[in-house]
Amino acid sequence: MPPTAPLDLADQDPRYQALRPFLSDERADRFEQVLAHRTRHLTVVLENVFQSRNASAVMRSADGFGLQDVHLIEDVNPWVPNRGVSKGTNAWLTLHRYRAAADPTAECLERLRRTGYRIAVTSPHVDGYDVTDLPIDQPVAVVMGTEWEGVSDRMLAEADLHVAIPMHGFAESLNISVAAAVVLHELNRRLREQPASAWALSDEEKRLLRAEWAMASVRQAGGILKRLGVDPG
Repeated sequence: MPPTAPLDLADQDPRYQALRPFLSDERADRFEQVLAHRTRHLTVVLENVFQSRNASAVMRSADGFGLQDVHLIEDVNPWVPNRGVSKGTNAWLTLHRYRAAADPTAECLERLRRTGYRIAVTSPHVDGYDVTDLPIDQPVAVVMGTEWEGVSDRMLAEADLHVAIPMHGFAESLNISVAAAVVLHELNRRLREQPASAWALSDEEKRLLRAEWAMASVRQAGGILKRLGVDPG
C-alpha cells in the first residue's frame, strides 16, 4: 500500500507526539493502514478457555480480521500469553480480563451490554442461527467456551442469540480456535460489505490506539515519556 498522508501531530495524543520521532515512517504508515480496517462492531469473548495456546490462536485470528477487542473470563482458567501462537498480536489488541471481580462472568456481561453488544453464544447443542444468518445490525459479542464442555449453562441462559456452524461429518464440533476463526471470518465478511461508517473506529478511538501502539513499539517508551514530562496514561 502507498504511504498515508502525514498526520497533524498537534491533534494527536501527547504520548504519540512524543514517541513519533522514534517510529519509522513504515511503522507509522502501518498503524494507519490497520486503523482504517479496525472495528469494535464485532468482539469475541473467551470463557475459561483451558489451553492458553487456543486463546492465543483466537487472538491472532481476531487481529487478522480487524477486531480490536477480546474479552477473557478467567475465574477458572487463567490465560498465559503464548507468543509462539499469537505472534505478538495480543500487543495490538485491547484485552479485557475478568478475573478479580467476585463474579467475572457478570462483570463481563454487564460491560458488554452497557456498551451496546448483543451476546451471541456458540454451541452445537441448541437451536440457533446459522453463522451466515446471525444478525449483525448492532454490535455482536461472540462467546466461545471451554475445549471440552463448551460455554457454561449460565452463559447459554444469558445469550441474546445462539449461533452454530453447520457440521456434516461425524464430529459435532470444531476445535475452539478453528471454530472462532470460521465464525469471525463469516461475520467479518458480511460486516465489511456495509459502509465503513457502520463499523469503523471513531477518530478518538484511533487517536488513543496510535498512542498505545507507539508505546508497544518503542523500546523503553515509559522512560522516554517520563523524561519528556508526558503522562504514560
